[in-house]
Amino acid sequence: MLEFDLLGFQTRRDLRNFLQCVRRVLSEAEVLPSGGIQRIRYRGREIRTSRFPIGIDFESFEKGAASEAVAERARKLRAAFPGCQLMVGADRLDYSKGIPERLRAFRDALERHSELRGRVVLIQNVVPSRVEIPRYHEFKNRIDRLVGDINGRFSSDTWLPVHYRFRSLDRDDLLAHYRACEIALVTPLKDGMNLVAKEYCACSVDKNAGVLMLSQFAGAAEQLKPGAVLVNPYDVEQVADTILKVCRMSEAERSARMKRMRRVVRDQNVFWWVNSFLKAGAQLTNRSARIARRPHARVAR
Repeated sequence: MLEFDLLGFQTRRDLRNFLQCVRRVLSEAEVLPSGGIQRIRYRGREIRTSRFPIGIDFESFEKGAASEAVAERARKLRAAFPGCQLMVGADRLDYSKGIPERLRAFRDALERHSELRGRVVLIQNVVPSRVEIPRYHEFKNRIDRLVGDINGRFSSDTWLPVHYRFRSLDRDDLLAHYRACEIALVTPLKDGMNLVAKEYCACSVDKNAGVLMLSQFAGAAEQLKPGAVLVNPYDVEQVADTILKVCRMSEAERSARMKRMRRVVRDQNVFWWVNSFLKAGAQLTNRSARIARRPHARVAR
C-alpha cells in the first residue's frame, strides 16, 4: 500500500489502525506528526494518508423517494400492516452483516417486551450472494430457521412478525421500503462504511421521520452518531431493549435526530467525497512540481 502516493480511509479508526500497523511492522518507516493529512516517510518517499468517508448521491435518492410512484408503493406497504410500526433490514447475504444476530435480538424483544407483539413488523430483505458456496448456503439456512422460529412462536391470525424475502428489490421498491418503514436496522458486525444507513436517511422525506438503529462497528457511525441510535450488534439484549426504546420514541425526537443525519448525508455526499480526494491528490501533485522546479543547492567551497 505504501507504493501509492495518497491513501484514503473511510474512518479515523481505520486510518489510526493503519498508521499503528506501519509503526509496528515497518521499523524503517516514519509517521510524521500532521494536522489534517498524515504523512509517512518511507524509503526516500513521502506518502500522504487521510480520511475520505464515501457518500451517496443524496439528491438522487431524495428525489426518487419523493416521486409519486415511490410514494404510492410506500402507502400500499404501510396499508398492508395496519396499526404496526415497520422496521426494515436490507442486506447482502454475508456473515459481516449481522443478520442472525439481528433476528435473535428481535426474537428476544418479542419475548421480553409483550407490548411489541402485534405492533411491530420486521421486513427483512436479503440479497442473494455466493449461494453456490456451501458455507453461504448453510448461512442462508440458518437465517431461514431463525425466521421460521420467530414466526412460528409469535405469529397470530392477523400478524406475522417477520416478512422475509431472499431476492433483490428494484430501485423503486427499495426506496419505497426506506420511505415506508419507521425504523431501519443497520446492524453489521463490521463494515467499512455501510451506505444503506445513508440511503435510508436520504429517503426519509415524510413529516414523520424514521429512526436509524446503527451498529457502532459500521463506518457510517462516525458521521451519523449525532442522530443515529447506536447499538452493539453482539449484545442481543441491548439491541432488543433498543428496539423497544425506538418504538416508544416521540415524533419530536425522531424528527430532530433525522434532521441532523440528513444534513450530514446531504453535505458530505458522493460528490464531496470525490472532490475531497481529488483536491488532496492535486495538492500532492502541485507539491511534487514545486520540488522539481527548485534549483539544485550548491556546496560551499
